[in-house]
Amino acid sequence: MKFLTILLCGACVAYAADTGPEPLKPFAVLDTDLVKEGSTLTRSRQWPDFYWTLNDSGGKPNIYAVSPEGKLIRPAWVRKYSGVNVAEARNVDWEAMTSDDKGNLIIGDFGNNMNFRRDQALYVLPEPWPLDAVETHYTAKYLFRYPDMKKFPPEKQNFDGESMFFARGSLYILTKHRSDTRTKLYRFGELKTGQMNVPELLGDFDAGDMVTDAEADGDGKKLAVLTYSGAWLFERPSRGDNYFEGKKAFLPFRAGQCEGIAFHDDSLLITNEERELFRVPLSSFKLR
Repeated sequence: MKFLTILLCGACVAYAADTGPEPLKPFAVLDTDLVKEGSTLTRSRQWPDFYWTLNDSGGKPNIYAVSPEGKLIRPAWVRKYSGVNVAEARNVDWEAMTSDDKGNLIIGDFGNNMNFRRDQALYVLPEPWPLDAVETHYTAKYLFRYPDMKKFPPEKQNFDGESMFFARGSLYILTKHRSDTRTKLYRFGELKTGQMNVPELLGDFDAGDMVTDAEADGDGKKLAVLTYSGAWLFERPSRGDNYFEGKKAFLPFRAGQCEGIAFHDDSLLITNEERELFRVPLSSFKLR
């Protein structure tokens, strides 16, 4: 059960004014139906050759580990494997996942298509060892709200979310807008149970399309942001952590409905909802 990857050069994804971006051509498809609508991709900080993904919107509260080549990582002794179940968690609309610097995974249950939700949440769980685990438990669940969302539902549907990343000790989320092509960057401070957590708004940016996933590299110097029409690469500015203010570059491409992005050495791994996997060199981005 595996993805095969395609290595893409800058010429392969160059923008053509008359035809639009070139399509990315996957070499293979994940040959398991466990991941039906993969909605994120995040690299383990404990085991760098492991990546985690999950299904969105009402699926089982399970997570799945894969290798950089797309091979499903699972216990050999389990006859009927269905992923690692997060016991007692509920997948209302899981859309994002990232890993922190304390050995945890963080799941973002904040999909909000119609902008009606008041129960957006973050699940924190110790990262399980995927070669042995079939079940795990979350250690904390944090409810949150956006500081600039004053009405339910809001006048503009700009409070959906599918993107989250961890960098330099802090957790960040980006919004998915449905009334325009912008996205907002928020940073959480200390998260607390038993109360509504409110992140700080750092800035906004016109991404040109809806934002579907994001991930920072290991030292937090670079941020990759995925959209339906390509990917952005940002460099953290010398002052502050509003990545939108740093150097940036956009790489347009067509690859289906892309929902997952993560760093792998000198490349980005990108997945779509059709379970295809692509590998894009960081050298394809010309930061300015």
